[in-house]
Amino acid sequence: MLIDTPHIPFRPHPWLPGGHLQTIIGYYLPNPRRLSHTRLHHIKLPDGDTLVICENRPSRKSTFVGTIVFMHGLGGEASSPYMLRLADLFRARGWNTFRMNHRGCGEGKGLARQIYHSGRSDDVSQVLMYVAELYPDSPMVAVGFSLSGNALLKLLGENRYAIPQNLCGVIAVTPPIDLSKCAAALCKPSNKIYDLRFVLMLKDAIKERRQHFPDFPEIKFHWNMTIRDFDEICTAPLNNFTSAEDYYAKCSARQFLSGITVPTFLLASDDDPFVPKEMYDDLHANGNLEVHITRGGGHMGFVSAEKTPLGSHRWMDYAIVMYSEKFVRIKKTVGSFQ
Repeated sequence: MLIDTPHIPFRPHPWLPGGHLQTIIGYYLPNPRRLSHTRLHHIKLPDGDTLVICENRPSRKSTFVGTIVFMHGLGGEASSPYMLRLADLFRARGWNTFRMNHRGCGEGKGLARQIYHSGRSDDVSQVLMYVAELYPDSPMVAVGFSLSGNALLKLLGENRYAIPQNLCGVIAVTPPIDLSKCAAALCKPSNKIYDLRFVLMLKDAIKERRQHFPDFPEIKFHWNMTIRDFDEICTAPLNNFTSAEDYYAKCSARQFLSGITVPTFLLASDDDPFVPKEMYDDLHANGNLEVHITRGGGHMGFVSAEKTPLGSHRWMDYAIVMYSEKFVRIKKTVGSFQ
């Protein structure tokens, strides 16, 4: 059964007030640990690197709905808890699901010399076009979380890389569309725990590059560096940006939103600890982009007071299901998919 709009408004769980609790507890609530019958696809990139994406098909008894591609956030991978949870949920509802690993993540460790970042819309395009070639007659939805949300929105609006014709809708969850503001927010003392976690994961990713690629440049990190420091001495020079600010300016999706032509839903909260709500103010009007800012929810938390029609307190999951099925329903009504 498809879920219809309007959706049930989000109201944060009374035991989880504030963005920090929503963010942390939302991440660590129980999730599937693995998915069975996962098929791996290796996508060779023009520069020689390889991306690995994971496919899980619906049961043969399910009524096929469409194809959905999930893209993880910074420090994540295809087997991150929210990726597994949503893939399992959608597969049970009749969707063919794909989970993308960015360069060097998950099953792709050791297969990519270059590092991923918030502006890699070229990689996002490669993945979507690959999936579209596998299922050209299936309506497709793409869901980008955090960093991937920015890269996905950038792809849609910049008119630089290919976008599949069967892409009928896009969902960006808490995307950092102003990277400079996000970096500044992460540097606040109250966000030190997140900044430290991201930097540690990024340092590990660089160490892995050194192990797999002996000619990878040696980069010296100081012990108390921030995410902005990492972008200054690593992300920027390794990706041909002159500085961290140059990287932020060129890759922030906010400047590209007016060019989006695919139906898109942007979901964020007003108490996200490190993606400030102010970056969503005064956006250029675009009839293809719906922006929804909830009161509370943190960063990808959205643990609700009441159970949703899906039977859990995971309101983010409910919103993603609702909009994904809405996109497909509209496409089947006005498009060529039967």
